[in-house]
Formats: sequence, structure tokens, C-alpha cells
Amino acid sequence: MRERAAKSNAKWRTLSQLRTATLLLGVITLAACTTVPYEPPQPQPQQPGPVTQGPDRPVDPRTPEPVEPVEPTVPEETVEIPIDVPDEAAPYFNNRDGLTLPHMAGRDTKRLALLLPFSAESSRLREEANAMFQAAELALFERPDPDVVLTVLDTKGTPEGARSAAQAAIQQGADVILGPIIAGNVVAASEVAGRTGTPLLAFSNDQSVAARGRYLLSFPPEAEVERIVQFAMSEGVTRFAYFGPDDPYGRRVRAAYEASVNRMGGQVTAAETYRGNDISVMQEPAQRLAEFHRQSRNQPFDAFEAILMPEAGTALRSLAPLMPFYGVDPDRVLFMGTSRWDDTSIAREPALDGGVFAASDKQARANFDASYERAYGNAPLSLTSLAYDAVLLGAVVADGDPRGRVERTESPLGFYGTDGYLRFGPDGRPERGLAVYQIRQGQFVVMDPAPRGPAPES
Repeated sequence: MRERAAKSNAKWRTLSQLRTATLLLGVITLAACTTVPYEPPQPQPQQPGPVTQGPDRPVDPRTPEPVEPVEPTVPEETVEIPIDVPDEAAPYFNNRDGLTLPHMAGRDTKRLALLLPFSAESSRLREEANAMFQAAELALFERPDPDVVLTVLDTKGTPEGARSAAQAAIQQGADVILGPIIAGNVVAASEVAGRTGTPLLAFSNDQSVAARGRYLLSFPPEAEVERIVQFAMSEGVTRFAYFGPDDPYGRRVRAAYEASVNRMGGQVTAAETYRGNDISVMQEPAQRLAEFHRQSRNQPFDAFEAILMPEAGTALRSLAPLMPFYGVDPDRVLFMGTSRWDDTSIAREPALDGGVFAASDKQARANFDASYERAYGNAPLSLTSLAYDAVLLGAVVADGDPRGRVERTESPLGFYGTDGYLRFGPDGRPERGLAVYQIRQGQFVVMDPAPRGPAPES
């Protein structure tokens, strides 16, 4: 045990030393090193390779309202972009391969560029960027093959910064660009990357910016809504209600909810919203919803059999008890939520006992969380695992003929990573393997496990 602990400590000391060992062009460049002990996490990612994101994946409040997507071109052959290389970095570059570190000369190197907002105005965004960098670093040094160069660039949290970072990445020979986070920055970076057919594996959850060549690793709430509606209908539910916030997230969820229910042959019979997160603004709409349900009790059918409440934290703990208080019986009506419910404090709320929600595969994520905390001494943040899987997936996409990068990204088999199964469609949107969980006596119990691969063809 002591010997293993000593090896583990040595591993992270080596990693810490290497993270700042090489500075070129004002960016951090990392490369896998054969001297770092490799201890693969269990279970191993399935072929053809892994991908990411975490158990609690609410909409990122930093992501702006949807922007007009710009379709990047994906040429059959890459286009030369002039490279402006400072004198001190010139020994590491050549016109054919781009950036090559001395100890990797002659290898079949896969070059990845990670674009994150390290100097953004938002402190939360800077904190997320640093945690994502650490996760990418962890993925690099847990790879068994020392064949990846990872260049880390600062987008400054602005479209201009993202565009400049993407330009630098292309100049340095990046095969795949990982990031950025913010929707507008993703579009800006793709305008540069699209000229050379370099794929982006971005972290925004704004599906309007997805496109071919511009793929989103995130957990869009639309997918969570569709998964929970599918589950409810498999349990015989056909009439649905909505009770949630009138804010960008709530409106987005409500639109997806109504679309999913209608598409699957159900009906949304009632909807109530509120502004703010205080119980005082929730009481009146809760009463109206409960009264509508009460009036149907003598009818052949209840007004609704399930209700979606896409809230989180303190607001949800205020909202949920209002339903039974005003007469909506949780034994007759299924309470449903999004991944915002994936919070241990929520599980202790009595009104939510028996409620269900859709979220990522906790079993797949557990090994990453433990490895990250062991390496850095703290738990990962909400987007951290995306960066880990982005490095692993990026290495798969970069491995082979550059003209096949898009096809490899859109593999019909998909990928399996720290947050379970993922597959990209030709539109760049993620198809995530989500599980359905039930809150039962303060615990999360799997009601319908996450798929580990693509759905069988009908």
C-alpha cells in the first residue's frame, strides 16, 4: 500500500512539474511522457474511444442567448494558413507538421489545442477554465501512449480572443480544437477552424451553435427532457403539466417539453410559470395548477398524471412542497425534473420522494471524480469532465488521414467516456446516454439505466 501511494504521489509531482515546463508563444504546451506511471481508471473506455461531461449538468448561466450559427466549411483538403513564428519558437516548427517538441520528433504525433477563458472577466468562468485545464492535463498523463501534444490557449472569454486563439492553434498545426465554452466564442473560433477543416469539440450547451465540423460535448437540457418524457410515457403517462421559472432556462426547457410530449403522442394540459426564486412568487401559480387538477377528480381522467418542475437547490425545495400542500398527491401525479435535481440536498426533500429525473451515468463518472480528487485535492466542477473526455476523443479524431476527421467524429458507433455514451450527429449535436433516477428515501435509485451504445436499429 505504501509503495503504491509513493508511486501515486510521484506521478502527480511529475505531472505538476511538467504542466509548466514548456512555454511557447505565450501558451502552455503539454506532451505525454513515458516516464509518468500509467494507472488506467476502471472501467476502461470502450472502443472506438471515450468522450465526456458530469453528473450535474444544468444550463451554464454564462452561456449567452442563442446566436445566429455560422456554418463552417469542411473542405476535402486542408488549406495552408501562413504561420508567423517567433524566433525563439522556430526550432520547434516546420511547415509540414507544425509544432513538434524535441523529444517527440519522428513520432506520429496528435496535436490538440484547448481553448479556455483563463482571463475572462467572470471569476466563475476563470475558475471553471482552470479546473478544465487540470482535467485535460489528467487525461493526457493517464493515456498509455505518449503521442499527444496539448497546447492550451486563452480565449479571454471574448469572440475576438477565441478567434485569435483558434488562429494560433491552426498555426501550430492543431489536428483538433477543444473548446471554447461560450456560444459566441464557439462560432468565432469555428470561422477560423472551418477554413482548414479542423474540427471543434466545443463545451457550449447552446445547441443553436452546433453544426457539421462544430460539435458540442455538453448535456443540453433538451436531451434530458426528452429522456424523462420517454420514461414517463413508458409508464403509461399521457397527460402532462409544467411548473417552472419564466427565465431563459425555463423557457428553453418548456419548449423542449411541449415538443417532446406532442411528438410522442401525449398532451401538455396545464402550465404555470413564475418570475424569481422566492416561495412568495410560486404560491399563486401553484394554487391555480392544483385547482385545475382537483376539478378533474370526478372526471374519467385526471387533468395531468405527471408534472415537470425544472428547478434546483433552494428554489426547488420551496417549490416542490407546494404541490402536495395545495392538494396534488405525489402518489397520483409523477413529479419529474432535469439534471438540476442531481443534488444530494434535493434527495432529502420529503415532497420529492418518488420523483424522477434524467441525468448522466453516475457509474461511469465515479472513476473520473475519484481520480481528479486524488490528483488535485478537490472535487471537479460542473464542466470539468468535458475537458478530460475532449482530450481522449480528440486523440481518436486526430489519429489518421486529416480528410477523415469529420467522419471519425461522426462515427455511428459513438464513444464511451467519463459521463457514459456519446454520439454526434451530422448537425454537431450530442446524443447522450442518460439514465433515469428516482429519489427514494434520500437516495438516487436507477430506474432505467443509461445506454452504453447506440440504440438498435428498428
